[in-house]
Amino acid sequence: MKYNDVHGQLNKIFARVIETGVSVQQNFPVFSNTGSGQSLGSLAGSSVALRNVAYYDIYKELESNQLFHIKLPDGGLLVFQYSFDTTGTLRKHRLGFFPSPTLPTMEEAPELYRYDELYGDILSNQIVRFPIRFDFDPENYRPRYHAHSHLTLGQFENCRIPLTHAVSPNGFLLFILRNFYHKLYLRHSNAFEKKLAICMTTSCITDQERSLPHFGFTQ
Repeated sequence: MKYNDVHGQLNKIFARVIETGVSVQQNFPVFSNTGSGQSLGSLAGSSVALRNVAYYDIYKELESNQLFHIKLPDGGLLVFQYSFDTTGTLRKHRLGFFPSPTLPTMEEAPELYRYDELYGDILSNQIVRFPIRFDFDPENYRPRYHAHSHLTLGQFENCRIPLTHAVSPNGFLLFILRNFYHKLYLRHSNAFEKKLAICMTTSCITDQERSLPHFGFTQ
């Protein structure tokens, strides 16, 4: 996966979430040069998401300090962070979904309650909201316990479900929308399913990890 491909996808998906109204607030991932290469989406202070504090406090700090890239209609926050080496090849990524622990009130977000055909599935009282993170971190690889690319559900320290590939910006966005904002996704599927330039990436799962429960991720 290369810097130019990731940057190009980010441009496209940000245009789509703004055009469709899926994003109610956005901060485009900032480019920066580092001593070892380049980064996209660095957020000073975003490490709060990894601290041993209550999830409510994590969310409030991310939201109040604008430590996100896309804010969804119900307050869910999306974070896109990619690091590349000096050749522009992907070195690491952290992609996070941080749902709001409480729904906005009708006064704060009247559109949520006005359009049941779009938001009815995210207003259900039976939903348990939890953060999701996709990490690509080959430098910390450990057989069986820390896959090169992995999915973490909730804030469980040792939850690292192996993935077959690193995850592109569009792959991450579509995963969140299809699974957790399904009605909203269906309304705008024509926009979100338009073809994009592919972020080429090679398989990084080991044979040992394939024998464990894992996810295929190639977008």
